[in-house]
Amino acid sequence: MDKVALLTKVFEAFASSTKGRYVFMTDMETNISRWSKSCVEEFGLPSERMENAGEIWEEHIHPMDKSRYHQSIVDLFEGKSESHDMVYRARNKNGEYVACTCKGTVIRDDDGKHLYFAGTIDNHGIASEYDSVTALYTKDKLLDTLADLKDERQRYYILFVGMYNFGELNNVYGYEFGNKILRTFAEKLLEFTDDAEVYHAGGTKFALVSTQLNLSEIKEIYSEIVDYCRNSIAVEGVNVTITLGGSCTEVMNFNIDEHTVYSNGILGLDESMKDRHGELCVFGSSNLDKSHERLVLLNALRNSISRDCEGFSIVYQPVVSAQEERLWGAEALVRWQKNPFGRVSPSEFIGWLEDDPLFYDLGLWIARNSMKYWKEKVLSVRPELSLSINVSYTQLERKNFRRDLLEILKELDYPPENLRVELTERCSVLDKNFIRNEIIFLRSQGILTFIDDFGTGFSALELLLFLPVAGIKIDKSFVDGIDEDEKKRIVARAIIECASNIGLKTTIEGVETGDIREILLGFGASHLQGYHYSKPLSIDDFTSHPLFKE
Repeated sequence: MDKVALLTKVFEAFASSTKGRYVFMTDMETNISRWSKSCVEEFGLPSERMENAGEIWEEHIHPMDKSRYHQSIVDLFEGKSESHDMVYRARNKNGEYVACTCKGTVIRDDDGKHLYFAGTIDNHGIASEYDSVTALYTKDKLLDTLADLKDERQRYYILFVGMYNFGELNNVYGYEFGNKILRTFAEKLLEFTDDAEVYHAGGTKFALVSTQLNLSEIKEIYSEIVDYCRNSIAVEGVNVTITLGGSCTEVMNFNIDEHTVYSNGILGLDESMKDRHGELCVFGSSNLDKSHERLVLLNALRNSISRDCEGFSIVYQPVVSAQEERLWGAEALVRWQKNPFGRVSPSEFIGWLEDDPLFYDLGLWIARNSMKYWKEKVLSVRPELSLSINVSYTQLERKNFRRDLLEILKELDYPPENLRVELTERCSVLDKNFIRNEIIFLRSQGILTFIDDFGTGFSALELLLFLPVAGIKIDKSFVDGIDEDEKKRIVARAIIECASNIGLKTTIEGVETGDIREILLGFGASHLQGYHYSKPLSIDDFTSHPLFKE
């Protein structure tokens, strides 16, 4: 057997020896390589035999790791190094980055001439500290970094950047294309600075953390990111325009934990998106008191949740049938009150709290307690009345959500037909096929689902045809001033008629006055809700209300 045939036999023996371990061998004179078939299939490489395989493989290396990889290969071929041993992220055929360990060595002949570069690549799969879509560090890794900086008492800036038209992009282009947008955006973020670590902070949010940059440099980076997105991002030949919001926090208070810092940034991001048209919200030395006050508040809220939701309470706002104006049920709403803060409006904390790990616990507490008191105080007297609870995207996407909700129903012996789930507007960031499957599951258990805040995050009319919901709740923004705005009356009537014609129920919230009630009664809605009928009530006040006693 000649040497070439022997090498081929040896290569094939090693190449088939271990799953997830790939073998490669490169002729350093011709730069022609042989790679394991399993590696070629996993990463979508051209073939088992390749010329300039190093350059081809480099295109699969994550941008943050590419320069290290490139230099290592150059050193090998220039004789500056005899071995290659490094961990990097490589993109597989599905576009996911997986963690790999590559070990190789140079084989010489008796005269010291380079003959082959041979080695192995171990595929560790999707690493827990890296996000599989963007290949950036994950939110958990971000929180670990913030905790380390706190322990080191290291001052730093954290810049949050978020997309607030992403639900529309998902609706237009689809979930998979949406992931490609996130991946392209993430790779671009890495190019803006070498003085900050970049993280995928969950959903469509990203974070940059730096101990080196100053505030003016942070602002400049944010401005460049906004300009880049405004001029459209090219993804597979399609140009998409992304609308951004941003918040920046200077952290110098080392008594505040990492979750509170994160939540403060998310709250600022929400403010930037909703109230400032994407202008960067800055919390630091110039408004230190405000920033500190907010951080302290967020910390107190998180502590309350950790203490079995101490300070939180449930109120119930009546919902009436539109035709008879008789009580149909109620929506469960959460309130929080604690010294020295007093009563804090949900609008001041729900937006950022949705992204906090503890929000899931709060959501389960709301579901359990609202149903518990509803069953004890309401269904025992009026068994036909239904209760609506809100479910956010961070709850719905949790793998234990189905199990936990069913366990609460079983634990309380609560009738599922008396429960209505309202999906909040931010559920629009989820894959619509995933949402559809969750709705079908809930329906199979006897639970009806409504789209909350229709006209905002869930604005795509095609979703009404795709998602098997029982109805929609029209956002209050369509009702405010409807008695003085003809356009709003036209839009509200059109939405209600459209929903009715395809068999969906409609609830209109924000019915605050008698004039608004008179207008809406003629539109054909199914249910009405608002201060004209009642403010949100404690369970005892609810059962004492005239509507309940009719």
